[in-house]
Amino acid sequence: MKIAVLQDDLPPHHVGGGGVIAYQLAKEFVRLGHKVLAITTVQRSEDAGRESVDGIDIVRLYSNYHPRYRAYRGLYNPSVVKAVKRLLGDFSPDIVHVHNVHTHLSYYSLMLARQYGRKVVMTEHDAMSFHFGKLPSANDSLASEQPAHTLRESFVRQLRMHKWRYNPLRTSIIRYILRRSVHATVAVSAALARVLEDNGICVHSVIHNGIDAKEWGRPADVEAFVNKHRLRDCVIFFGGRLSEPKGAIQMIEAMPAICISAPGAQLLVAGKQDAFAERMAVHAARLGVEKNLVFTGWISGDELKSAYHASRVVVAPSVYLDPFPTVNLEAFAAGKPVVATCFGGSREIVEDGVSGYVVNPLNVKALAAKVADFLTDKEKAKQFGVAGHGRVARDFTLGGQARAYENIFTELR
Repeated sequence: MKIAVLQDDLPPHHVGGGGVIAYQLAKEFVRLGHKVLAITTVQRSEDAGRESVDGIDIVRLYSNYHPRYRAYRGLYNPSVVKAVKRLLGDFSPDIVHVHNVHTHLSYYSLMLARQYGRKVVMTEHDAMSFHFGKLPSANDSLASEQPAHTLRESFVRQLRMHKWRYNPLRTSIIRYILRRSVHATVAVSAALARVLEDNGICVHSVIHNGIDAKEWGRPADVEAFVNKHRLRDCVIFFGGRLSEPKGAIQMIEAMPAICISAPGAQLLVAGKQDAFAERMAVHAARLGVEKNLVFTGWISGDELKSAYHASRVVVAPSVYLDPFPTVNLEAFAAGKPVVATCFGGSREIVEDGVSGYVVNPLNVKALAAKVADFLTDKEKAKQFGVAGHGRVARDFTLGGQARAYENIFTELR
């Protein structure tokens, strides 16, 4: 079967978990005997080009514009549509598997996929098909579920949040394109599927992301990583795209209480050292815990794996509907327990009280207590980590994810 994969960013030029998931899945399709063409974008012209990596034919197209135009260029991006049309026409795929195209490949690529591919399957990794940006945090409630009204599209709320950058026609156009061009929409979690359905997007299936746990054994250079960053024994891993929705502020506000229970605790922050990282550092200084933060910058590969293995516990304290955080998969694959948010799909993988804890991160006191519980009880952390590793090795494998997609592809054909 010929499969064309469309994803805005792929490793090593990725900024989020969606690119990693799309790449790993494409690699698994190749292993299963399929011919795969991956079309993606880069923001530096020198990174553009064509190459074969892990059996995948990858074409990287150059696209770079000011973020203020994203609500418009995300619908139709003249920088890439001609190239996408030519590539799909030449490849003539049986299946076009679309991931995140919100920013550079644009939703117009779905119409091209329908024109030049036999069937189109779209994986929704987030709520961007109906909401411009992250769904707002549930800061008006400490309930275990996010209030329903925050999960539906609101023209007024989005206009207030994004002002003149917001395109009021964006969601209507996307819904039209999805109805006309996509044969099956897949959500990465049941939590995301519910909100997509509530906002007029029909979901064919839920397929959780998977991971190859065998690739996450302890790297040889963990000790070098520990020495480089001067890590001690009580390390909390917080990684990914650093932002307020990911719960970065709540995590810092939890640190004073954590440090009382576990003196010397360190928050290992793995992410781009940008303006938000500086904001985190300033906030930590105000609370007197700046010396307990360790910034690594953006890391990947064995260095990222070393960061997980050097940590006692991993946190995923998002304050928005985080569909299915990749950090949960990676933490469990590395044998580490997770303290995860109750908002979104984390509870579909993290078993509360077995492989980690599910908390409301807006309750900073509860967040701190659960993190400190693992820092002060090494055996419990190890026990929960073993349970998490067993869960991904059994129920969230990359092979299982790929076969579930294969079933949909075969059904559509």
